[in-house]
Amino acid sequence: MFKISKNKYLKGELKMKIENNFQTSSLSKLKEMKIIISSNGETIDSPIDTRFGRCKYFVMVEIENSEIKNVSTIENQGAIQGHGAGIKAAEQIGNLKPDLLITGSLGPNAFDIIKELEIPAFQGFGTVKESVEKFISGELNKITNNVESHSGEVKTNEVKKDRIYFPLLDDNGMESQISEHFGHAPFFGLYDFKTHELTIAKNSLDHSNPNKSPIDQIAEEFSPSIFFAQGIGAKAITIIKDKGLGLKTSLDYKIVQEIIDNMDKLSDQTKDCGHKH
Repeated sequence: MFKISKNKYLKGELKMKIENNFQTSSLSKLKEMKIIISSNGETIDSPIDTRFGRCKYFVMVEIENSEIKNVSTIENQGAIQGHGAGIKAAEQIGNLKPDLLITGSLGPNAFDIIKELEIPAFQGFGTVKESVEKFISGELNKITNNVESHSGEVKTNEVKKDRIYFPLLDDNGMESQISEHFGHAPFFGLYDFKTHELTIAKNSLDHSNPNKSPIDQIAEEFSPSIFFAQGIGAKAITIIKDKGLGLKTSLDYKIVQEIIDNMDKLSDQTKDCGHKH
């Protein structure tokens, strides 16, 4: 059995214009809508977990007359599965009967089940609340294919430019220099394209944690949609791709400002540096 903890959304009513953004054949459902989001935490302000089958929780957001009325937290039964986590999680979603699913990506088996259940799935970013808001404003991409989790070939949806995460040598704002070594950079920076704000913090990653990789720690705390790296290990590359996140690189740009100004010129990072990060 799974545990449900209910809590009212008390941070003010969120007015939503849904009509033009929920592309299904049943528009009559929009007045009363149930959205499930894969999450790292139990509240609407928790960062989403882009791993569908292995996420810790599902947060269920109930909407009535274009307003959020209630938020419930459900433990993901698939998270404790040795194998078949995506299948178990998808079956649980089917039992909950949502109108919409927001996650990062879906593996082949989970994708097939969700598709058969006719539950529209969208690729979310940021927090649970932000993902719901972005869906309402039409900023989320619909998940139309799966991520091959074992073959190494990743079929991802287009990565949305939302937040980009950098390894840095110093704390000098937009003039901060990029570190060539991702995992052992002295600082990390997170740039938000929506607010145009850059946040810089010291590297506090725990490389000895057997249950949570450095990439998992970053994703849980900061929810970037894109990573930038000039040198990064093979394991980190695999985890980033499995999460459905972007990984960009370039040796032409040395500071944060140059990367932000030349996002369209960055290349996909596919080769590791040969070191562990």
